[in-house]
Amino acid sequence: RTSLTQKQIIFKVTLPALGFNTYYFEKKPDQEKNEKSTVKITHNEECTLKNQHLRVDFDDQGNLHQIVNLDKNTGVQFKSQGFYWYQGFAGNNSRPEFQPSGAYIFRPLSSDPQPASTTRSIICIKAESVQTAIVTFNNWASQEISLYDGGEHVEVEWTVGPIPINDNIGKEIILRYDTDIQSQSKYYTDANGREVLERKRDYRPTWNYTAVETVSGNYYPVNSRIWIKDEDQQFTVLTDRTQGGASIADGSVELMIHRRLFYDDGLDVGEILNETAYGEGLVVRGKHILFIQPPAASALYHRVASQSLYMHPLATFAIIPQTYDSYAAAYRQTWSALTDTLPLNMHLLTFEQLAPQIYRIRVEHYFELNEDETYSHPVTFDLQSLFKSIGQISEFTELILTANLPLSDLKRLTWLSSEQESSHMFVPEQNTATNTTIRLIPMQIRTFNVL
Repeated sequence: RTSLTQKQIIFKVTLPALGFNTYYFEKKPDQEKNEKSTVKITHNEECTLKNQHLRVDFDDQGNLHQIVNLDKNTGVQFKSQGFYWYQGFAGNNSRPEFQPSGAYIFRPLSSDPQPASTTRSIICIKAESVQTAIVTFNNWASQEISLYDGGEHVEVEWTVGPIPINDNIGKEIILRYDTDIQSQSKYYTDANGREVLERKRDYRPTWNYTAVETVSGNYYPVNSRIWIKDEDQQFTVLTDRTQGGASIADGSVELMIHRRLFYDDGLDVGEILNETAYGEGLVVRGKHILFIQPPAASALYHRVASQSLYMHPLATFAIIPQTYDSYAAAYRQTWSALTDTLPLNMHLLTFEQLAPQIYRIRVEHYFELNEDETYSHPVTFDLQSLFKSIGQISEFTELILTANLPLSDLKRLTWLSSEQESSHMFVPEQNTATNTTIRLIPMQIRTFNVL
């Protein structure tokens, strides 16, 4: 597929909470030469990306060598990093052991994935707002590793596809990061973007596990993040969509990003996983966000960044016939529904207008208990001061999470835990129109109807 798109525009902005800003672009040919002169480009040379907080080093072959956290004087060495593929098992479903890889089943033929390419090329681009290393593995796999001015994370934008199938081999593509972290068979994945669970390779906490599928048996859903750590440092990868992930070897993190297979796994789909568009296999593009931090400090970075990645701003575009001055005089350029900022550890999940002057508000405390010294504590805020723009709150009712019953009408079963403690550990305070102050404890979600 061809496209007229030739350039990216990258600039730094500060967006208002729950609102919008408007930006006006105008092409001025006389300035193009001056703007290009500020960009430095090298081909197949050693490349270092560096800003106020991080340094990322590549060799002249495009291999990622290390990421250094300049603020914390720590870093991670990379033994390798790049695209690999597993060959999908080609079974016939005649018996369970002959079930192939398919839409629902990940079952590689071998536990050793093949590299997407034995060589790669690198283009290093350095501009004022961003520095990028474009690493091309072959004609169907590439990555852009970027470091933004003032940024405290490394962005990996990967592009994969169309996956070649002229050899009649089904392929399951992973992006793998092999580091020097001593992770001792442990890795950590999130549950629906909230609480994080510890995983241990070839192990199950409730029964004696025998490893048969040594790769897929260690894969878990990664909704938003996966990390490995040792005593000194933690390597965290944030995903922009749910992916399968694992740590098959100590110090390694891999994420499944694309698949193209030839066999139906027999789980009622009735078709092979060979999706196409424009006469070719699908091309997929996504992002990984990388953090290198001491374990005790990591939650602050990955919690906030994960919210920003998942709830990223929505960009809309329009070609306008008038000048900027005319447009600015006719339309509002910026707006926010909030009159104050939320506490850092609080997130507005729902802000919905049910009827004129009736709103549903759902808020969450998205830090876990004991994961951050500052932000893993209860937080208090006033809804009235937050939403002054919608008027004075006259009625204020707390609902259960699904919003179909007032919390005061909920009757829960009560039992004692094995420690003889009551299952009712927290009773929320009652709020009225004169008491619009809300308290949230770690991982708590509260729902309100506001009039």
